[in-house]
Amino acid sequence: MTENTKMATGVWVAAVAFAFLLPVICGYDKYILHVGITIAFNIALATSMWLIWTLGFISFAHAGFMGIGAYTSALLFTSLGWSLWINMWIAAAVAALFAFVISIPLMRTRAVYFFMASWAVGEVIKRVFAYYRGIFGGWDGIFNIRPPKIDIFGLDINFTSRVAYYYLALVCCALIVFAIHRIIRSRTGAIYWSIHESEILAQHVGINVLKHKVIAFTTACFFAGMTGALYAHYHTYINPKTFDIWQSEFSLVHIIVGGLSTLNGPVLGATVLTIVDELLRPAGWYRVIFFGVVIILTVLFLPGGLETVPARVRALVARLRGRSD
Repeated sequence: MTENTKMATGVWVAAVAFAFLLPVICGYDKYILHVGITIAFNIALATSMWLIWTLGFISFAHAGFMGIGAYTSALLFTSLGWSLWINMWIAAAVAALFAFVISIPLMRTRAVYFFMASWAVGEVIKRVFAYYRGIFGGWDGIFNIRPPKIDIFGLDINFTSRVAYYYLALVCCALIVFAIHRIIRSRTGAIYWSIHESEILAQHVGINVLKHKVIAFTTACFFAGMTGALYAHYHTYINPKTFDIWQSEFSLVHIIVGGLSTLNGPVLGATVLTIVDELLRPAGWYRVIFFGVVIILTVLFLPGGLETVPARVRALVARLRGRSD
């Protein structure tokens, strides 16, 4: 194990430990826990979108598949009374099924054509939720979606508690990030990056490019659907506007600002920018302008994203030491 790998592992362990101790550190403050839950949702969505990016694509339909998961879980609860423990997996599977069907023609497109096609898919999903009022509640959405309960060895846990739901969101987020980490570190991840670098070359060495594109897109949307189910049962209310193109764009901003090269990027970007977004909440829609400025400044002055800051600092320290010598 190299020195950099040891350092990265140590940072990840410290970050996870801090996240699990956050309720104690903040004195169980409900607002801070709410921000922590929001960070978990944003990390899950950004990292799953980043999985598609490893192929060289950015999907603006990603929030739409999160919406499919949210609406599936909400309808199963309000219509059949099923718990999140069942709904979460069904919601993820339904989102993945739709993603699989759509990805077969969608992943044949490239560059700006993929951008336009994915944007259209996201808009269609949102409009379906909005216009089929009898099923999805129209623009008013679906209300009274309750958090789950669980009984473990006689211990009754009600996830209406902010602390309990924080740990639920944290565990699910950690599982999604770990699953994507394992995919990217495997041979499959190497194939994704090879398609990213040169799709034509990947085809010439015998890689079934379309198959891997479809699998990656479906897997990413599976995680997005799971995130949507968790989101619905936390907020207890959803509507089509929650899952429009803006949500996908914010996830893209998280990835760009955090860094595109490793999984650290979307995790770091989603964490930092969610906190900044909360601090700027009194500014209303001016926050959108702020995020636009952040992207421009990142591209111009920090092209590798926040994940490159430690290496830049080490290089700067080394140069200063060299001058002093």
